Amino acid sequence: MEILAVDDDPLLLHTISMVLEEPFGEIQTLEHPGLALSLLDHTDIKVILLDLNFAIGDSDGAEGLAWIKKIKEAKPNVSIIVLTAHGFLDVAVKALKQGATDFLEKPFANEKLVATVQAALNLANSQQALADVSSNRDLLIHQANRLSSMVVGKSKGMEQVMNMVSKVAHTDASILITGAHGTGKEVLARLIHQQSARAAQPFVNVDLSAITSSLFESTLFGHVKGAFTDASEDKAGMMEGANLGTLLLDEISSLSLDLQSKLLAALQNREVNRVGEHRPRAIDVRLISTSHKPMEMLSDASQFRQDLLFRINTVHIEIPPLRNRQEDIKPLTEHFLAQFNRKYAKAFDLTKKQVRELEDYHWPGNVRELKNNIERMVIMDNDDVFDGTDKTQVQADNLYELEKRKIEEIMERHAGNISRAAAELGIGRNTLYRKMKKYDL
Repeated sequence: MEILAVDDDPLLLHTISMVLEEPFGEIQTLEHPGLALSLLDHTDIKVILLDLNFAIGDSDGAEGLAWIKKIKEAKPNVSIIVLTAHGFLDVAVKALKQGATDFLEKPFANEKLVATVQAALNLANSQQALADVSSNRDLLIHQANRLSSMVVGKSKGMEQVMNMVSKVAHTDASILITGAHGTGKEVLARLIHQQSARAAQPFVNVDLSAITSSLFESTLFGHVKGAFTDASEDKAGMMEGANLGTLLLDEISSLSLDLQSKLLAALQNREVNRVGEHRPRAIDVRLISTSHKPMEMLSDASQFRQDLLFRINTVHIEIPPLRNRQEDIKPLTEHFLAQFNRKYAKAFDLTKKQVRELEDYHWPGNVRELKNNIERMVIMDNDDVFDGTDKTQVQADNLYELEKRKIEEIMERHAGNISRAAAELGIGRNTLYRKMKKYDL
């Protein structure tokens, strides 16, 4: 129901409904605008036909003009068509100045009524679409600013990174981001997406290190019903899900050579074949890949296909480890302090001595380790001088903290290798992956 007619003449309301129902569907009617505002709250009214005089003897339209103002304040994008008696054009002009879209002089022809309502409906839809775009733009700007605060630093290394981002974000160039675990590769990828022309489209993150070989094609390319035992319905793959947006292939260096070949074919052809289906599906994605392995290792043909490397590496961005950009520790610390103080409703602050200790620490776990330590300090109201060894010595007061620290410790020991870490923990890869998601590791 998109159209509301308000008039104190029941016969006119009946006529309007009869004329408009065929082209526009059901028409809502009221004999007084007093209930219009509450109706707007729970219906999708886009056009209101509004009489200007409701009290007996009124002809100046003052009551109707007041209602136009109230309605536009409550729902700015609604179109209002004023119904006015013949010869009262001055009142109609006042209504237009007040925010009305158009006016109809009584009596009006059926064709004129339909055409005027259609124009008003088109305008309302256009204004709503513009409002949605503006809202999305504001949200995207907010998200980009929030992400920027996590990656922008004062160091020369991060200035170079952000300079490259500013040059390539608006393009569709494939980007390879390298850097040690915890340096913020995914955050940087999301920032690039938010600053691109595809920002309003999906951002799909595929953690390739967590996908088994048997599920690789189904996960990335999708499958059709009956393609294998558990395929109970058609399902789009993650590459299709990223169509028109950005696809992040996280830890692409973890793929075996045979899986690299399958991925390369899809990227080269810009299409995927769902498992069990022989009809290719075109995809249009902006590709960003990450790897904790340095470019020297990726350039080794025995470990990584060089034709795939050329495909994903139009632009290479390397994020330096936190130990090489000491100037960034303080602004990152301030960002995480503000974040976790809001999250836990606290006003914890660090002493100057604690900040110096943070700046002097070598941070093998990079930004992720700094973030986890700041969160722990805020939770515990830890006023002690920071010591990097504390993270394995502090007594946990619950199993959550204990398990989280143990996973952090083992992941660091195995340089982020999920298979080896899972083996030492005595759990499966998928279980470890779920726990890492749970603890935001």
